[in-house]
Amino acid sequence: MCKYTNKLITDFKNPDLEILVATLNRNSLDFLIPMFPFCHFSEYSILVVNQTQASNLLVSEFDSVRVINSFEKGLSKSRNLALENTIGKIVLIADDDVVFLPDFQQNILEEYKQNPSVAAICFQTITNEGFLYSKYPKSAKELSFTNLRKVLSIEVTCRVGNLNMKNCRFNEFFGLGAQFQDSETFFFLRNIKHKGLKVVFAPKSIVVHKPFSSSDDASSDRVIYARMAGFYKRYSWIAYVLLLKYIFFVFRKYDFPAKEIKNKFSIGLAGINDYKVILNKKLDSSYE
Repeated sequence: MCKYTNKLITDFKNPDLEILVATLNRNSLDFLIPMFPFCHFSEYSILVVNQTQASNLLVSEFDSVRVINSFEKGLSKSRNLALENTIGKIVLIADDDVVFLPDFQQNILEEYKQNPSVAAICFQTITNEGFLYSKYPKSAKELSFTNLRKVLSIEVTCRVGNLNMKNCRFNEFFGLGAQFQDSETFFFLRNIKHKGLKVVFAPKSIVVHKPFSSSDDASSDRVIYARMAGFYKRYSWIAYVLLLKYIFFVFRKYDFPAKEIKNKFSIGLAGINDYKVILNKKLDSSYE
């Protein structure tokens, strides 16, 4: 028996929080072991979405750990499939390379007890060097649209009933494996707020992660292409101005050769133009 499960507040039971883990090409649950160093993972309610091939399936022998083998690609597709199949009242978004802190479940459920009308609560990450991952607010607060930019997916928890009531889902055009491989968490939380629901921050750490994420490589072609598409989605024609500012920013910060400026600008411009096609066809209107 995990010694931490006895600390849970009485308003929730253990299965009320389900951990939604996105992973790729797994055929064993052993990858979950280092994620829970204080207890066996089967003590928690977990839903694993394993994007894989038919010849490499993942199977669970634990009642508390459910598995969906998916033959689609894309992180947002994985997240949405998990949201559509969760049995939890509260969900925690997770990747397969995180390590949970011992009191993570208690801290999450306690915050939802104190915030009964909130749709999403974002928490803190600690790096594996023991520092806070980012510069977080000092106290609990409702997050503005600007605040959402720095939130990691692994810090996000949601009340499932609220999401389903407003049909809040990840935008499948954004995220690793999608056309625009960045910003899926921002647009997910933005979608929640656009639909009149609250997103708040709680100054409690729940997870450990290496001190960088896939979004930190701001000068990469992948990130420039995706972020400029995101800028056009948010700001329309102003995205062209922001593209110029962004290229100047990464040129100064990352000191890449001047001859690369034109190429980086073209990549950003392609992101804007490709998203305009999607916008004009109203292909992602369901995510607004």
